[in-house]
Parts: sequence; C-alpha cells; structure tokens
Amino acid sequence: MNSVKTRKVGNSLAITIPKDLNIEEVKEFIVYKGVNNVIVLAPKIPNPFDNIEPFIIDNHFEGVVLLDNEG
Repeated sequence: MNSVKTRKVGNSLAITIPKDLNIEEVKEFIVYKGVNNVIVLAPKIPNPFDNIEPFIIDNHFEGVVLLDNEG
C-alpha cells in the first residue's frame, strides 16, 4: 500500500499520485470528501446527456390513439 503526504502549493494542498498506479498524465478528476473524511477522486466522464436530440412528442408518438380519459 502506498503512503503519501499533503504539501502546500500556493493556497492549496497537493497530494502526489504514485506512478505505479498508472494514472494518465492529464486525467481530470472530481474530488470530494466522503464518509469518515475519506478523500475520493473519481475520474471525470463526459455528460451522457450532451448532444442528445430533443424529445419531441409529435414525432415520437405519431399514430398513438389516446384512451377516452386522456388528452
């Protein structure tokens, strides 16, 4: 198990990630503090909802017949 220490860089604290973890050099992470003050680094992924065509009810439900109590 690797052990690392925080160090001051400007007004922030930095932690070096050991090379043997094989993390890409320009990888971006989301960082947050979890339960019991555990620091979590989660790889940032693209938003799956970007560039999705808009949902238009007229095009997607053409020919659908409504029930008597709908509409």
